Amino acid sequence: MVLRQEDDNVPKAPFGGNSTRTMIHYDAGVIPEFDKRPAFIHVLLLNKTIRLFVVLAVASVIVPVFAYLFFFSKEIGHGGQRDIIGTCGHPSLYHVPCGSTNLSLSECHRLGCCYTTIATCYHSLPSEHQLIIGSDWVVGAPAILTPLRSATPYKEPALQEVRFDVFVPVDGSGRFQFLLSKTNATVARDTSVKVLETADLQVQIYNPTFFLEVKRKVDQEVIFSTARGPLIVTENFIEWALHLGADILFGLGRAYLEPGTKYLLLNNHNSSAVPIVMGYNAKLKLFNGVIFNTPGLAEVEILGSRLIIVRAQLAESFDVQFLTGPTAAALLRQSKAILRNQYTPPYWAYGVHVCDRSPQRNLTVVRHDLEQLLNQTIMFDSHCLHNDQFWISDNMALDKDVESLRQLLRDAEKKFVPSLVLAVRYGGNPTFIDAREHGILLRARSTLLPYQGRLRNRTVVYIDWRTSATNLSTWFESQWQKIANLAADGYTLEEVNPRDDRNNTLPGPGQLVYHPEQLNGSLLEFVPWSTVLSDSVQLVLSQHNRLGVGALEAVQGLAASNALLIAEAHDVYSRAALLPSNVSTSWIALRSEVDRIIGLSVVGISFTGTPVCGNGPLERPNVAEELCIRWYQFGSLLPLFRVSADRTPDRFSRYAQRLMHAALRRRFALLEMFHTLILEDTAYLRPMFYHYEESANFTLELWEQFMIGDALLVAPVLLPQMTQIAIYFPDTFYELWSGQEMPANDVLQYSVVDSDLPMFLRPGFILPVRDVVEEHTSVDGGRVSVPVSVERSRLKPITLIGAFTCNVRRWKCSSVGRVLFLPGFQLDFGVDLDEQIVVSVRAHVTAPETARQEACSSSATLNATITSLRLYGHPNYSQPLEYAVGYDFCQESTKRVELPNAHRKGPVDFYGNFS
Repeated sequence: MVLRQEDDNVPKAPFGGNSTRTMIHYDAGVIPEFDKRPAFIHVLLLNKTIRLFVVLAVASVIVPVFAYLFFFSKEIGHGGQRDIIGTCGHPSLYHVPCGSTNLSLSECHRLGCCYTTIATCYHSLPSEHQLIIGSDWVVGAPAILTPLRSATPYKEPALQEVRFDVFVPVDGSGRFQFLLSKTNATVARDTSVKVLETADLQVQIYNPTFFLEVKRKVDQEVIFSTARGPLIVTENFIEWALHLGADILFGLGRAYLEPGTKYLLLNNHNSSAVPIVMGYNAKLKLFNGVIFNTPGLAEVEILGSRLIIVRAQLAESFDVQFLTGPTAAALLRQSKAILRNQYTPPYWAYGVHVCDRSPQRNLTVVRHDLEQLLNQTIMFDSHCLHNDQFWISDNMALDKDVESLRQLLRDAEKKFVPSLVLAVRYGGNPTFIDAREHGILLRARSTLLPYQGRLRNRTVVYIDWRTSATNLSTWFESQWQKIANLAADGYTLEEVNPRDDRNNTLPGPGQLVYHPEQLNGSLLEFVPWSTVLSDSVQLVLSQHNRLGVGALEAVQGLAASNALLIAEAHDVYSRAALLPSNVSTSWIALRSEVDRIIGLSVVGISFTGTPVCGNGPLERPNVAEELCIRWYQFGSLLPLFRVSADRTPDRFSRYAQRLMHAALRRRFALLEMFHTLILEDTAYLRPMFYHYEESANFTLELWEQFMIGDALLVAPVLLPQMTQIAIYFPDTFYELWSGQEMPANDVLQYSVVDSDLPMFLRPGFILPVRDVVEEHTSVDGGRVSVPVSVERSRLKPITLIGAFTCNVRRWKCSSVGRVLFLPGFQLDFGVDLDEQIVVSVRAHVTAPETARQEACSSSATLNATITSLRLYGHPNYSQPLEYAVGYDFCQESTKRVELPNAHRKGPVDFYGNFS
């Protein structure tokens, strides 16, 4: 039964423009969304006739079964409160763990939860741990929620008052926002919206037990619900069960979320907190998703029922934004409308970035390695010198050695992108003294003095980057003056999370409100769990995910607008290039990186990269050559390409060096396509279901192959010593470089060798490809040969590679594509095949002066000419077709070329014959 408030004079209905009741009695009606028919086991135990047959069968083979059922019936239930609320007989797929593990039967019942030896202690359905909403609440006004139970499973009492707000933003983003906050919280609230529906969806809020549902108006299908688990709010903690009605879940930085798995959302130095879960409902054939805030430690558990359990440290508020979909593309648009995190650095940022990470900083060694890269004409575009060279607490004076190395880079037309270590050395240096006086350091809870940790063999203190105090901005502005002396082209931010190499303390039982099992491994790398913030006694864990974000925002506020910023930890709103650290050098890590980057891209975080060949501790200087080749191939597809100095091509055999440079040439050839996707702010890497939903039985859990944009299918080799890999082709595809046709709706065992990065072109699309065919290019009138760089590659002309898509009779075919050089400077091109082959190119320019300066002046930075066209998939000819185009933007904005269709045979008749 469910406790409800009722008034006999007012009809009962959910909130959303309907009225409520005020008197209290027990209502045996159906809880929203749930069929509360007794479980089958309860039917067996409570039906008299069945019990009679059971007694008669005691002497038969049913004796063991009856004994088990008798034992089971003794355990299940809430004890004396069993008749108050909920059932314990719901399917085990919806069993939400109640409190800590290893609870006894009496302890479990005292919490108001269900108990069995199989499932241990779990919440009833609906849970007794819920909030109650007052009957006088009206749409558009805040509601004050009170707990149904004062005691919680987490040793902290329930917060006695929680404010609830719900918004339907009118910005057209297609979302609902639900906000739970402390009554004294100072959080931004939009009170302008007074309705709880859109054209297609409706929000229902049930009382007195507080449940949320989002339904489709057309069929009343529930596509979001909070009624399938608990809602627990304490002073420092929240647990909330969310359900998307989805069969497949992805997000949280993963291409696929495995049911029965827990995910820790905690910015450490090999991941970032990505609090977005998206799902696909196979019955309704629609996508939806949720975004929730995670300023501190959070854990997300995915049950077998795809129920999403969020357990998080609570600061002031917790909000959930429901994304309505219904397509994957619409879901991404809604996510991007909220995140607004598009990052478009200068074009040179797509180059190859090198950084020395050797354990001992030695500028003599750095110089030797740098000169070797230059002398052997290795392809790279920027260097950091050494990732331990520049600490924020140093004076950063450009001594003779640093200045000469920086000049060496400048002379070779390379960029300087130093790593900034954002921890502060402890001692008498002015940076530490000023930070202490400004009160912006993390503190030990026992003494409230700045906590001293150990990092990179130095004693350090840690900046509280998330504080909004003016003291932080004042202090950092004074520090930035010496950073600006480096005259760098960009920065990599390191140690923004408070890592402590000497920490060996873990919280004891009950010291943290909730202590996930997998947290201990991360806690040993952070400052002690009891460390508190600079301006309160709140644990750092409650705001940990904001520290790296705060550091990034501080740098963004002072760095040049065209500087490249690389961060190892940021949130979903940050505008920077994301590169994780401490990625091990292994095949498992490579596969994990593919999974991670697809998961980031599909929720709207595009400008990311992988540390090529890993960047974990350098205990293994001899990296497996085959692994590094495959890592180069996958890394060449991503917007950010960064590699450690000990893993550049010259550190491997001539054979490996040739294959690594081939991967880089391929990268430079395809960069215009990659750059177009970034400028358009669309999904970069896409799971196969993004475009081929109809093939869901193959594509929904398939992440070892993926799409780049709309047109390119890629299947990187992710296991050692592979001679064949299985590739699923949901449509006819063509091998990008040769034009070999791949059969549709088939899984093909595709043969590979070390040099192969299997890439396939989708019919109906044309890709722009720069003519980067050599590792070197000639300058100074052809007298000097230098390695191809990302900027020089952009001065090469473009070749178009396309594949036809044809009508049913395979008579008329077409293919289209585009390249976006700069915002407001785009070329559209298309090919139509009928009686003739018609090639058209059209420029769309909103800033003509800028476009001509970039493409046509003596200081041009890009080449806007199209020399030739290669076409695959002619209906009557199996070989690639080659045509000259001869388009030059500087001479003409539009061009149309008509070519004879030498292989035309006319339309196909009913019998499959050509007319």
